[in-house]
Amino acid sequence: MAEQMRLGMAILALLAVVGTAAACAGAASPASPSGSSASSSGGGAGAGVSYSPLPGNSVTAALPTDAPSAVRSMTPLRSCGAEILFAEDVDISPVPTSPWVVTTSATNKLAVACLIDAWENGQTAQLTTAEISDEADEIFTIYRLPGDGTVQVVTRVLSHTDKVVAWTTASCRQLSDQAGQLTPADCNTEVPIH
Repeated sequence: MAEQMRLGMAILALLAVVGTAAACAGAASPASPSGSSASSSGGGAGAGVSYSPLPGNSVTAALPTDAPSAVRSMTPLRSCGAEILFAEDVDISPVPTSPWVVTTSATNKLAVACLIDAWENGQTAQLTTAEISDEADEIFTIYRLPGDGTVQVVTRVLSHTDKVVAWTTASCRQLSDQAGQLTPADCNTEVPIH
């Protein structure tokens, strides 16, 4: 009887682990009403082949409260998570406090790999980053892949010196991972968002 109980408990534990893994791997995107976490875009390496997106991280960085309505109303895309890159810098005093939990290098790699994978496969996705510049400005960036071969870069900069906030957007035709740093290229001129 005790052996059957242990076996039953082991099966329940296994089912819980498998269910959690399936939920993490197959969570539906808010932008995909069909329940699929990937959308086909007619192009890219994923066209005509079942695409299984790389998971990002589970970190979220809430949109700053001063976001313009054009930013607040953007269509949600599958999230690759967030990179929070606030780190102590001897040139910045006092060091600003991150409004989010700072992410680890391993967590950041998951998020970047997820976005690059979506980019290379023509899929929709987004990644949020928050960091402090060398001038102590707070920079909040959303990298959005609408699935049309471009990356939309939406950036908020809070100036350390005069506390002015500026929101901009640019559309780029290239995206790469340069030693863990997302690097968009072939971008049009940044346009202010009001």
